[in-house]
Amino acid sequence: MKSRRRRAQQGFTLIELLVAMIILTVGMLGGAAIIAVAIASNANSRMDTGAVALAQSTMDRILVISESNPLPTDMTDCKGNVHAISTAIGGAATTNIAGIGTGTQVIDFTQAAAGGYQMTYTLCAQGGAGYLGVDQVYDVRWNVSQGPTQNTQLVLVAAKNVTEQGNGLSQTKYFSIPITLRALRGN
Repeated sequence: MKSRRRRAQQGFTLIELLVAMIILTVGMLGGAAIIAVAIASNANSRMDTGAVALAQSTMDRILVISESNPLPTDMTDCKGNVHAISTAIGGAATTNIAGIGTGTQVIDFTQAAAGGYQMTYTLCAQGGAGYLGVDQVYDVRWNVSQGPTQNTQLVLVAAKNVTEQGNGLSQTKYFSIPITLRALRGN
């Protein structure tokens, strides 16, 4: 009778349990990898959002000043650094890139910065209790050139994150494309 009871009992064998643990481990490692990629993607998106906002703010300052009387203006970052913004024709070096629908010129970050047409702007991290964050530093450059008509000027503004830290991770391994905005000033 005792031998019948042992045969009637069913459960996991040691091999079945080992296979189940291996499958669970592989699944958890895959989930951890997805979370790590999501964190890096979130940091990259945050940097791109900061670059767009900073380029748009710089563009707005240039566009509100008349092309016939290009007065200088300035911007102050969160560290208290005042950056002069020249609005006259001239500016950062540009390069041509084919295939861009709205124009072929973009700011060339491989060239030296032009005085009055470049700023290294810091966006300070915002944090609550226990979270300090990492300040983000952007290289912002602009170019003002003659537009398609005599009374217009083409304004290019580009911003690129140059900070190596974000969300506690090194960002140097992630490729960051400069954000470029274009607008016409004048009538």
